[in-house]
Amino acid sequence: MEGNDFIVYRLKQISLEPDQYGQHLKIKMVSMYDGHGKFIKHVKLDKDILPEKTKSYVPVSHKDFVDNIKDMASKLLPLYDLNTQKFGLAREGKQMFGTLTYKKTIDNALEPVKDMGLSIGMRNSYDKSMSLGICSGSTVFVCENLMMSGEIVVMRTHRGRILDELKGIIFNAIVNAEHKFETLNADAQSFKTRDCDDHMAYGTIGRLYGNGILKERQLPVVKKEWTKPTHDAFSEKTLWRLYNAGTEALKTTPPMLRMNKQIKLHEAFKTDFGIS
Repeated sequence: MEGNDFIVYRLKQISLEPDQYGQHLKIKMVSMYDGHGKFIKHVKLDKDILPEKTKSYVPVSHKDFVDNIKDMASKLLPLYDLNTQKFGLAREGKQMFGTLTYKKTIDNALEPVKDMGLSIGMRNSYDKSMSLGICSGSTVFVCENLMMSGEIVVMRTHRGRILDELKGIIFNAIVNAEHKFETLNADAQSFKTRDCDDHMAYGTIGRLYGNGILKERQLPVVKKEWTKPTHDAFSEKTLWRLYNAGTEALKTTPPMLRMNKQIKLHEAFKTDFGIS
């Protein structure tokens, strides 16, 4: 799944069907895109992709997962409103990566907060290729690039009363989300104040590639965003510009690896440049 043949499936036609787990998605048609976001074709599925429940495995539908996150966030983040939600699918919908981005509602929000939103990243699979996981972070509004740090809270098993365990996992991930958001905002401000020349930038890109955080196919994206940023917000040659060049490239990472790569990139920047 790491090569140029990586395919993203996006929902085109869906319906909600009842079953023993409650309402869940039944996919009628998906749109296929390559790893660079180029449209390939529409594919008819007309099948239910949620696997059957067994004694050793009880699946969690993508919809149930997302709905429970939204419900918990509304209770734990009263000063935030849902701003955007994005989802990516792979393996005909069997893998899902999504982000919910929240914007602070108070009018007197500090300036650094106004250009960033609190984000909740999530992943799930129906083919046991990855464990259900959730992590909080932040999103840069102008480009929708993610910042994530810390650990991914995961569901260790899919047995028994999974919805009760699911609520506990979501609570543990979101309860400290605002504190992490403020910490990431502070990191962003540090990145913005640190100058970065080409020598430093290309050395960092080389280390990110050498450590497996970036793949070869993502290097042209990083170079382009460093030399000629798409957004004016990154016009100055700083660590912030380089950081967002890296997170822009990570958008093409397969769902099962996306959150881990985001966290590793952030850790690499803080370690390499001595940001505490």
